[in-house]
Amino acid sequence: MGFVRQLGAAAVVAAVGLLTACGGSSGSQPPGPVRLIAFNDIHGYLSTTDNNSTSIVQVPGNAAGVKVNTGGLAYMSTLISQLKAANPSSIVVAAGDNIGASPYTSNIAHDEPTVDILNQLGLEVSSVGNHEFDKGLTELKRIQGSNGASTCYPSDGTFGVVGKDTCLMTGNTFSGAKWTYLAANVVNSSTGQTIFPATYVKTFPGSGSYGNTTVGFIGLTFKNTPSEVNQTGVAGLSFGDEATAINNAARSLKVQGVNAVVVLIHQGGYTTSTYYGDTTCPGFNGDLLPIVDALSADVDVVVSGHTHTDYICQRNGKLVTQSGFYGTGVTSIDLSFDGSGHMASAQAVNNPVINDTNTTAYPSGITALSKNATVDSAISRYVQLSAAAGSAIVGTIANQVTIQAPPAGCSTNNTCDSGSRNKTVESAMGDLSADSQLAAFQGSSITNPGQISFIQAGGVRTNLGTSTGPYPNYPVSYAQLFATNPFHDTLVAIDMTGAQIKRVLEQQWEAPNNTAFYAPGGVGEILNPSVGFSYTWDSSQPAGMPSGQGNRVVASSMMLNGTLMSQTQTYRVVVSTFLQGGGDNFSVFKQGLNPIQGGFDIAALVNYMTAHPNYQPVTPSRITKLGTNP
Repeated sequence: MGFVRQLGAAAVVAAVGLLTACGGSSGSQPPGPVRLIAFNDIHGYLSTTDNNSTSIVQVPGNAAGVKVNTGGLAYMSTLISQLKAANPSSIVVAAGDNIGASPYTSNIAHDEPTVDILNQLGLEVSSVGNHEFDKGLTELKRIQGSNGASTCYPSDGTFGVVGKDTCLMTGNTFSGAKWTYLAANVVNSSTGQTIFPATYVKTFPGSGSYGNTTVGFIGLTFKNTPSEVNQTGVAGLSFGDEATAINNAARSLKVQGVNAVVVLIHQGGYTTSTYYGDTTCPGFNGDLLPIVDALSADVDVVVSGHTHTDYICQRNGKLVTQSGFYGTGVTSIDLSFDGSGHMASAQAVNNPVINDTNTTAYPSGITALSKNATVDSAISRYVQLSAAAGSAIVGTIANQVTIQAPPAGCSTNNTCDSGSRNKTVESAMGDLSADSQLAAFQGSSITNPGQISFIQAGGVRTNLGTSTGPYPNYPVSYAQLFATNPFHDTLVAIDMTGAQIKRVLEQQWEAPNNTAFYAPGGVGEILNPSVGFSYTWDSSQPAGMPSGQGNRVVASSMMLNGTLMSQTQTYRVVVSTFLQGGGDNFSVFKQGLNPIQGGFDIAALVNYMTAHPNYQPVTPSRITKLGTNP
């Protein structure tokens, strides 16, 4: 699986802004300006090594831009401090997905490290995002620390060990989020009330004779969140129409007399920009636009998230922003007011978090940030503690479970990961991964259970266990298991016909996979299948055909639990959201219907290992090759 991501749009230095008129008469002493410092989709990415992110930024005389290293919350802390210093009337806000789908250091400790670091960054108010619901409402309320309570993660026999994977702070405590989560469109069906407040009002000290300035915030996630998370995690909750919830809350805030209304929404759009910091908003599109178009004049600014991009746009008379993702950038939004207290303008800049991990000097005009020492020390401590937490034993194996080693001649071939694995053939670790993901969508509580699961060879990174053991009761730790599938992908079940399944299998050897992945004696990237599914492919048929024209899979060989599969029948297929989105050139998965998400790949592996003590690896035999051609 490729994990290279590139941000696409906003500015390095120049504070080019958008103007949003909001009416109101002019007065001699208007209230002072207010600064919003906004970000979105942190996802527990604490350090620069969590993502090794880069961004393209423009510099004078270089329209194409320069690649810079971005990210790291210790660097982001410094940038936030600088932005605050320029205007003491500031507030730090977020548009959701602060936690969830997080890397190992935060994930192993139930995202408590991320909560602690964002507290230190001064986050004050945030919308919920879909990933805030990954572990259900009870866990989200623990993260929020409702009513000032602080509790450790409940013990489940493996996790929930105080001082090891929970309550890692000084004194073995967890204080919960100091910021306020908002959920204007998420209602508890049993009470008829929103699960968190719909709005938040911040009062800034006044200037001159006007008095204090108040800004009202509305926070919410997108209405289709239940289709993006484990269904059990949102049982009993209803997610309402975004624009309706916003307009109702905005009207209420205006009645209270706030000077400006700002929406924090976990939904977003896209632009066609090629660099970070673009203020021209080229090709603005996406699910956020019809929501913004339906908003009333009571709303002044929309801070968005979810789509992991960045932009500064104007739509329906409102400033609309997004800062990027994983801490690679921060949006500064400056609000000014007229003498009547009405918002007169909103100017925004997307500021990249340029870190100092570069090995070569940046050109003139680009200056790297330094780390906040206190935040950096806390992150380093969590990295150290996570190593101990990862030692929790989650199962045992009877023998080493291996990825497929490359053949001779592949040691210098990057498509074989410099000799560490061969993506062109089925592997025992790939089969185990697929089996665990299928099992996650089976059981008496699943109304439409999975029947087949696939995981791409690139998603399986290393062997499980050593070559020497001791076997047959080799203890497997969480860290070892996480290393085999380190992407923390969300799993999803989709409907596909037999013909679509055959078609996606053909993409294993069609262009461009036939050249993107190859080893001596093999081409393409194999989809490791789950137990019960098997097929044969004919290597005498040509590889490298254009997409849709390959014919290597023998349709009459496609078997499910001993029965020939029908090309017209619909089957329930389990994959990661990476594959569902067409990752690694498997675009046919995007045709799948009725998607229902259900947890993460690592959780599926942990549960499978727990349910299969002393696991005996299988001999890869679900895929049969005819002939000797690559």
